[in-house]
Amino acid sequence: MLGLCLAFAFFAELAAGVSTPVRAAGLGAQAVARKPTKPRKETFFYEYEVQEGDTLSLIARRFDTSVSRLKRWNRKATSNPKSLKVGTVLKIYTEVPIRQKRKVYYVVQKGDSLSRIAKKVGVSRNSLRELNGLRRDRLKPGQRLVYVVPGPEKPSESVGRPSAGRLINGEKMPQGPGYSYGSRPNVYATNDTITILIQCFGQFRKKHPDAPLLIVGNMSRPDGGRLPPHKSHQSGRDVDLGYLHKAKLQPVTSMLSTDESNLDPKLTWALLETFLATNRVKVIFIDYKIQKLLYEYLQKRKYSKKKLERLFQYPRGRSAEALIKHVKGHHHHIHMRFVCPKTDSKCED
Repeated sequence: MLGLCLAFAFFAELAAGVSTPVRAAGLGAQAVARKPTKPRKETFFYEYEVQEGDTLSLIARRFDTSVSRLKRWNRKATSNPKSLKVGTVLKIYTEVPIRQKRKVYYVVQKGDSLSRIAKKVGVSRNSLRELNGLRRDRLKPGQRLVYVVPGPEKPSESVGRPSAGRLINGEKMPQGPGYSYGSRPNVYATNDTITILIQCFGQFRKKHPDAPLLIVGNMSRPDGGRLPPHKSHQSGRDVDLGYLHKAKLQPVTSMLSTDESNLDPKLTWALLETFLATNRVKVIFIDYKIQKLLYEYLQKRKYSKKKLERLFQYPRGRSAEALIKHVKGHHHHIHMRFVCPKTDSKCED
């Protein structure tokens, strides 16, 4: 069966459910766990199996890269792009997380023009020309045009509340550079949640290329519903993330109980700030004592009292209204919840 295969290497084994190396789907090659002597960039690669109708332009567009890079990474396989063979495996290298985009077709209707179609499907006219090898804009009714859009073949849907809901067509978090969930099975979420995570992990990695590995914990089951011991995580909008710890303690390979002795407030806040900038965060659960450490760090950065009050319950008490709240048990991980996707009418915040 043709499709996307992932090959990946972790820098360290992750404990407590983020542990042993796993085999990449369809490859049979075992990932190797290595402990770096110091933090450094990780070059990660995907393996893509060429499908019927693929071109280098289409593959490049689906993986947010360029044709010239594909040729450089796969010189032998792309020596004659016009005879790209189905089943050929291409390597795609990246230093930030990426996720394959979906290939979609549009059937030309009578009276359609390339510009009109481009506007209708939300892509550029030049993109349609490039992906379909069009030398001119003349089209025929019944002609099939290909273009790409974000997300998997089957769109997801978040239904109900995080504590009493379900997930339809949950998308599995792909492996990628700079983060790992190891062998955890319950890492499914809405397309919207996966998009936010990949974008934010990539932005964080670009700004902090030598930051330690991000530890990703539980998200949701493939179809949502109860996920003991969690009360929530039921509708594909929750994710647990490990705190970032001081350099002298690296490599950290699990979610550790965190306090002043091991928290890296600068990097932890840099990660949280990346997510907050999306305006898609509904709530974040962080232990009250760790809120204090982040609050004091931001005070030194001259954050206004008004802004700090919007962000933290500390020092006003654990019942105060704020975006970041205390819930028992969040001293070794951050719990982040995103707002309902705009397209999910049965989702409840």
